[in-house]
Amino acid sequence: KNSDLTPTNFILWGYIKDRVFFPPLPVSENSLKQCITTVRCVDEDMLWCVWNKLDYHIDICHVTKGSHIEHF
Repeated sequence: KNSDLTPTNFILWGYIKDRVFFPPLPVSENSLKQCITTVRCVDEDMLWCVWNKLDYHIDICHVTKGSHIEHF
């Protein structure tokens, strides 16, 4: 398992986190609704961006033969 490929590195997670946890912080039932609304806002362009970023990370792992990378 390569620690460089964590979900927090991907654009989609950052997008959802920024939209859901924008103050004021959501509470229980409201947070579920806010999460659902945010995920529904994800469009095809954002998914392509996520896919391209994942592809880039995989290429870096191949080139470095899986060695640790601080940040790229």
